[in-house]
Amino acid sequence: MNTPPAPTRASGPSAAALLLVGIVLGGVVGGATATVITGRAPSELVEVTPAPASIPTASAVVVPAGSDTTVDVVRELLPAVVTVVNRAANGQPQSSGSGFVIDAQQGYIATNNHVVENVRGTGTGTSFDVIFSDNRTVRATLVGRDPQTDIAVLKVSASGLVAAPLADSDKAPVGAHVIAIGSPLGEFQNTVTEGVVSAKGRRVQETANVFLEDMIQTDAAINPGNSGGPLIWVAAKQVVGMNTLVQVDPQTDIIAQGLGFAVSSNTIRDIANELITSGQVVRGFIGISYLPLTPRQAISLGLPATAGITIDSVVAGSPAAQAALRPGDIITKVNDQQIDQQHPLTSIMAKTRPGDRARLTVIRGGQTQVIEVTLGRQQ
Repeated sequence: MNTPPAPTRASGPSAAALLLVGIVLGGVVGGATATVITGRAPSELVEVTPAPASIPTASAVVVPAGSDTTVDVVRELLPAVVTVVNRAANGQPQSSGSGFVIDAQQGYIATNNHVVENVRGTGTGTSFDVIFSDNRTVRATLVGRDPQTDIAVLKVSASGLVAAPLADSDKAPVGAHVIAIGSPLGEFQNTVTEGVVSAKGRRVQETANVFLEDMIQTDAAINPGNSGGPLIWVAAKQVVGMNTLVQVDPQTDIIAQGLGFAVSSNTIRDIANELITSGQVVRGFIGISYLPLTPRQAISLGLPATAGITIDSVVAGSPAAQAALRPGDIITKVNDQQIDQQHPLTSIMAKTRPGDRARLTVIRGGQTQVIEVTLGRQQ
C-alpha cells in the first residue's frame, strides 16, 4: 500500500507561534479574571449548576384528523388486514402471508392463491388461521381459489369485522400515492410501507404456465409475507390492488428494487364474486397461447398502443382449431370488448362459460374479420 503524501500546509504562523499566541491570550484573560476575583472565598469562585434529573419531555401534540392522510388511512383500514397462517396436515405452519376483509358482514377475506397452496405438492393447506391486527386469531375455511389470477377467498365467523373497500382500479392514476400493509417475512405483522402507482396494466409471468395480467406496478416495499395484503390508494381510502410478487432479475436472481406488482382491484372483485358464488372460476376456453401486441405493431394496424394479442400457437382439437384460427392471427376484441392492458383476455374470459359463442375480431393478412367460436372447458 502506498503511503499518501503528507498534506501541504498553507503559509501562515507556525504551530509554535500559534501556541504562543494562545498562551499569551490565556494569560491576558486569566490575569484580568484574577484581578476581578481577588479577595473572594474559594466557594465563591465557581457557580455550580445542578444536572437536570432527566431530559425534558416535549409538550403533548394533538394532530387533527385529516392533517396526515396516511395516518388516517392506516388507522381506518389496518383492522381489515390479517395475517394468514397455512397449516399442513400435522397442524404445523407451512407458510404464511397476508389478506384483507372484503365483506365484513359475511366474513370473506381475499388473499393470494399461493398463500393457501401447499408448499410442496399440489392442493392446498389443511387448515388456515387468520390473525387480526389486535392479535385476535380465528380459524378460516377456504371458499375457493383461482390459480390463473392468483386469487383465493377465505371465510371466517367473527363479529366486529372491518372491510377494506375495493376501488375501481381503472380510475387510479399512475403516480397515485399508495401504501402496502402486511406481514413481511411472516414476522413483522402490521407493517406499513408507502410508494406510488408506478404503472398499470402490466403482464407478469408468475410461473412457467401462469401469466398475471392487468397488474398494478408499485415501488412500495413488498417482501415475502406481504402476499395477499392490500395496496391502498391513499386519496380514496380504497384498495387498488393485492400485493402479489416482486420482480427478480433473471440473470442474477437478485430481487429488483422498487418493482412490486399487485393484482388489480377490478380483477379481485370479479374473481372473488365468482368464487363466492360457485367456489371456482369456470371460464370459457378458446385454446390458444398468445403474446400482447407491441405498441409499434398496434399503431401500425391503427389500434391503440396497448391493444390486441397475437396468437402464438393453437391447441390441437380446441375450439380455436375448430374455428380455423391460426398462429399469427391478431385478436383485437371479444364480443365487442377491446382487449387491452386494463381488459386482458383472461379477465374477459372469466365472464364467459363453456358452451358460450364468442365473436372474435381477428386481423389476418391485413384484413379484419369476425370469427365465431363455441367455447370449451379448460381441462
